Amino acid sequence: MKKLFLLSLLASSLSLQAQPPLVFTGYDLNTGVSKNSNPQSFKAVNGKFVFSAYTDAEGYELWVSDGTSAGTQLLKDIFTGTNGSSPYSLTDVNGKIFFSASDAANGTELWVTDGTSAGTQLVKDIRSGVGGSFPSYFCAYNGKLYFSANDATNGAELWVSDGTSAGTQLLKDIRAGANSSNPYMLYACNGKLFFNCNDGTTGYELWITDGTSAGTTQVKDIASGINSGDPRNLFANGSTLYFRAATATEGYELWSSDGTTSGTQMVKDINPGANSGYITDEMVLFNGKMYFAANDGTNGQELWVSDGTSTGTQLLKDIYPGANGSSPAYFIVYNNKLYFRANDGTNGFELWSTDGTTAGTAMVKDIFAGAGNSSNPRYPVVYKKFLYFIAVASGTDVQLYQTDGTAAGTKIVAPPIAPNAAPLQGNYEYYMNVPDSTLYFSANWTSTGNELWAMKDTTTYPTGSVHALINQNAYVIYPNPNNGSFTLQLDNTNFKKGSVTVYDILGREIYQSQVSNRQSQIDLHNPAKGVYMVKVQLDDAISTKQLTVE
Repeated sequence: MKKLFLLSLLASSLSLQAQPPLVFTGYDLNTGVSKNSNPQSFKAVNGKFVFSAYTDAEGYELWVSDGTSAGTQLLKDIFTGTNGSSPYSLTDVNGKIFFSASDAANGTELWVTDGTSAGTQLVKDIRSGVGGSFPSYFCAYNGKLYFSANDATNGAELWVSDGTSAGTQLLKDIRAGANSSNPYMLYACNGKLFFNCNDGTTGYELWITDGTSAGTTQVKDIASGINSGDPRNLFANGSTLYFRAATATEGYELWSSDGTTSGTQMVKDINPGANSGYITDEMVLFNGKMYFAANDGTNGQELWVSDGTSTGTQLLKDIYPGANGSSPAYFIVYNNKLYFRANDGTNGFELWSTDGTTAGTAMVKDIFAGAGNSSNPRYPVVYKKFLYFIAVASGTDVQLYQTDGTAAGTKIVAPPIAPNAAPLQGNYEYYMNVPDSTLYFSANWTSTGNELWAMKDTTTYPTGSVHALINQNAYVIYPNPNNGSFTLQLDNTNFKKGSVTVYDILGREIYQSQVSNRQSQIDLHNPAKGVYMVKVQLDDAISTKQLTVE
């Protein structure tokens, strides 16, 4: 069913260029006629990682790996035969992975796994029979999973699960009867869960829940009446939720909410009048500010920055002068800069970076040189010392690149791929948080098809060296002061292993936990009032901040 092949970068038999100390390992999961296993949706669980992959024999099913050949195997054939259960929406909640999958008896329902075959089980047949409740829009909140599901009686509504059948229940029938409120865009912020749904009277609007039916209410009817404000791209910056929403008079613009009706307001009418600012789905936090692409009606889709105020929401740089727009996308923070893809109208779509200033916003390198050619860099990920991404080297030749942020340091990573071999096809959900400090991804580097690959940097870095830079602006603690309960929120810096440790004034450790998400709820359990130190460690980078408990 599977075989493993190791590509040492010194191997001449495969015409690979030497580029030690990187070592690549390929896992040929699908040895059938179709070849491609198309691995995707990588998630960590109990020192291993699970993912979805395809074989001709089982279809799309759940796989597990510990990084070794023997430890990379089919986790469970949920839908027996060649049909495949098509697991998706893999979501980590307290060390268990929830997902949606289909079997012959129950249709598409809620499943959970602890990384073992015996621990991979149907949570509940929400819609009895083969129809399936189609659980979706998963979000972890207060140690439970919240999601949308349709039990055929109440329509698609908001559900909650603790991983047991008895603990999987309809939270609230927001749109009474068989009609659906269709909750989606679930997002946790400041101790509450926000989402978008339609109660049948006010259209799709912003809602909030504290995890109880009584505490599940509409925040604000942004577009009055049956019209929908349709809040999307929910994003937290500190204790404030930001999102895009529409009204009849302003179109889609940037909004913010503290969870109250009066505290839910438009931040800025970027494209004045009824026209929309066309704010894209990508929004990132960098040095305490939000960066996103928007169109003000004059400069096209360009890079914008916001501190959450109207005056502090501004066009950062008109990269492609005129109304065309540079269409920035694929944002990622690396070494205290924000990297992204953009088109300046001359060099095509290439790799850019910004330090948050207009003067400090510039193209890193014209990878596919020539007027109008685009290397189209995308799917970036930070691994140890470098930023990795895929880009077109020339023609249709797509390669894996690394950069240290300089033009000279932006280059193809060995092993090189034969031109026009259509490499790195499929889903590019990179996975970093693995026990052996290895980057796993999907690629088509050989005749084995699109398969699971691992890239390991065997460099021995000095203790305390910075791989993915963390600084005082890379994370926020709020509220501060607090009563011993607070939120740790990271920007979109990538990391493999993270932890948070709290020390009292005498240097004694009073709290320690692992960090796996960009937002973590920390509870010190009624500590004494006073000053504490919070140490955040991401990989080998460490930063501390003072915490006050009142």
